[in-house]
Amino acid sequence: MPIARVAAVVLACLSLSAPLVAQPATADVEAAVAAATSAVREAFGGDADVALSSPVLTLVPGAGAIVRAVPEPSSRTGGPVRFVLYGEGGGTPARVGRLGAVVQVVAPHVRTRQKIAIGDALTADALEVVRDDVGRQPLAPLPGLEAVRGLTTRKALLAGEIVTRVAAVVPALVNSGDEVVTIARVGALEVRGRAVAAQSGTLGATVIVVNPDSKKRLRARVVGEALVEVLHAS
Repeated sequence: MPIARVAAVVLACLSLSAPLVAQPATADVEAAVAAATSAVREAFGGDADVALSSPVLTLVPGAGAIVRAVPEPSSRTGGPVRFVLYGEGGGTPARVGRLGAVVQVVAPHVRTRQKIAIGDALTADALEVVRDDVGRQPLAPLPGLEAVRGLTTRKALLAGEIVTRVAAVVPALVNSGDEVVTIARVGALEVRGRAVAAQSGTLGATVIVVNPDSKKRLRARVVGEALVEVLHAS
């Protein structure tokens, strides 16, 4: 048998034995993008326009319907973000895949009208509220005007700079040792309970809380005064 024909047969056999990777269905990509968009909008407090582009979806074999997307810790807008996807799992959400996408967010936020020195008060005439692209920001609510007005800066701010929790001294909504209300979401189900905060945190911060009965330590995000949402990775 000629060498060329032998090579062709070998390549054909190799191609047949190699595993085939199926491309995700358009409906799965749309469902994953919708879940991720909802997660980002929820992280910013609901009043945000979220755009995802260049989605890359990976699903486990036999994955069911996608019901929730959770961004990886330390994710920021204005660039690529990876999400863990969960599907229906008989009462407990089951991990069904991952989604990577570029995330852009337009949301109301406070920015400076002028330069503000470190330690200066944030006065109303030095600030303005705009609805614009937030740039590179953590996936957490940006403080409103009433939340930052009168606070002092912990760093110098340039004119046109977004006022974030890092820029202003924001009071803690959860204090270490205090009892807090916990919210745990499983699909569409919401369960409330109580725990004791092991750390202090401002709005949107991640803190450790302790279940007083089981003594289990949980990671939770501060969503209000003495109110936290338990993170699924706990």
